[in-house]
Amino acid sequence: MENFNILLYVAFLIGGLIFIGMAINQYMKAKKAEKTWLTAPGVVLNSDIQVRQSRSSKGQTTRSYLPQVSYQYQVKDQTYTGDRLGFGSGSYGKSKANKIIAVYPQGAQVTVHYDPADPSKAVLETTATDGVKFLALGIILIVMGAVAIFRLPK
Repeated sequence: MENFNILLYVAFLIGGLIFIGMAINQYMKAKKAEKTWLTAPGVVLNSDIQVRQSRSSKGQTTRSYLPQVSYQYQVKDQTYTGDRLGFGSGSYGKSKANKIIAVYPQGAQVTVHYDPADPSKAVLETTATDGVKFLALGIILIVMGAVAIFRLPK
């Protein structure tokens, strides 16, 4: 049983490192885009919120809200359509999701950041939308694993 516990705690540590790695990856992509991607004027085609429901093992229902914004922009006489706000999925509470889409009403003029190597890759914001969540989850898992390992009987 003790070996199983050690494996479980090590799994927490590895899981935490994976989430921290994901946070760093999103942050690095956002920083690279901020420095090297070009911009083009665009227009918002549609702005809405997608509601996702999930049920816990205890039967509790939780909702998350995903701002959905589609936009159109042009690069070298080629028209593109994008739907990414930033780097990550960006799931929020209802109030925050409403604030985000309020910035992007249908018909609004926007600045689109696009990859010059592949203009079909674009975002409206050069931010890591899930970076803080991944970082926090990673730290929590690492702390849980580390505390559990140090509390093992000697």
